[in-house]
Amino acid sequence: MKREGLGVALAVTALLSTPARADDTVTLRGAYYREASTRVIQPMVEVERDSPTGWDVKAHFLVDTITSASVSAGTTADSIFTETRNEAGLAVRKRWDRTDVTAGYRYSAESDYWSHALNLSGSRRFWGDTARVSASLGLSLDSVSSRFRTPECATPPSHACPLTTTFGGLSYTQILSPDILGQISAESAYLDGFQGNLYRTVPNFGYERVPDRRLRNALATRWAFYVPPASLAIRLQYRYYFDVFPGSTPGGPDPWRLASHTFELRLYEELAPTFTVRAMGRVYLQNWSATFWCDVAATSTCYPPGAVYYTTDPKLGHVTTYYPELELIWRAEALAPVPVLGWLSAGTFTISYGRYFQSTSFGDAHVLQAGYTMPY
Repeated sequence: MKREGLGVALAVTALLSTPARADDTVTLRGAYYREASTRVIQPMVEVERDSPTGWDVKAHFLVDTITSASVSAGTTADSIFTETRNEAGLAVRKRWDRTDVTAGYRYSAESDYWSHALNLSGSRRFWGDTARVSASLGLSLDSVSSRFRTPECATPPSHACPLTTTFGGLSYTQILSPDILGQISAESAYLDGFQGNLYRTVPNFGYERVPDRRLRNALATRWAFYVPPASLAIRLQYRYYFDVFPGSTPGGPDPWRLASHTFELRLYEELAPTFTVRAMGRVYLQNWSATFWCDVAATSTCYPPGAVYYTTDPKLGHVTTYYPELELIWRAEALAPVPVLGWLSAGTFTISYGRYFQSTSFGDAHVLQAGYTMPY
């Protein structure tokens, strides 16, 4: 691949929030996630059609098959259970000379959870196509029900607890030189409704209770660099995340106050014209826990009598995660003369392996992914 191909393609793919026009493609992808007590297998198919008229359509379907051993998933004892989640999505994009607008819908469901999500995004390029401003809006309507009880968050005659999420985001991307590209972004999501786990319990209190309103915010910056002599593309990202309880006064009582830092480095090295290696490392530091969270695992009586909110969710406490990952990307042109397999030569194969090192009780985890993308 030429310098422009690797440098610009990787930078644009990594940083532009609205995808550039691509060829018509079919992608098959599978993921396998394994931690101490949970296994997740996720096959997915995605089809994209880009029309010369400027109307593009993308659709996907995936299945999560989750096998776990946990009382937090509805079993009365720590026994093995299997759950399946189905997801389907459709997005339609309209392209003009320097502007594009995308509208999408996604439906997700499992035996005790249902979700409808709508999103609208748009972008505009400026200054000789060296800059892009992108904005997005979203609405998600979720509901969850218990397998064996009517939770207090449900409003009769319904047995389900609703959650409404409203999302907004804004980003600015700038090409600074032929080899340097940068982006800054901000996003916020307002959650109103049930946000806990209907099966998770707290000693001496019963089922957990968490605040029903939450404003989730994130500020991020990304930078991509290309080093021509080494055929190396570098991407750096930093993300600051923080929660607040809507309506709380600065310095006043706020049950959330959760915050985190995420640092990520990605390296793309072209080892051959059709073969690229991507190495990635991510560090997640959640040094600020939710103000209502306490370590029940260490001290079962850490919540005082009369506590309004209480949980045993380790993700709301102090969390540190390290995630290294290695991915191989191969354009299968070499298969062209091979009998039977020649039709695969127009596509690209990917395979990756990552390892989560987590400080929580969930333990470390393995992530294996493989995929094939073919034009049609």
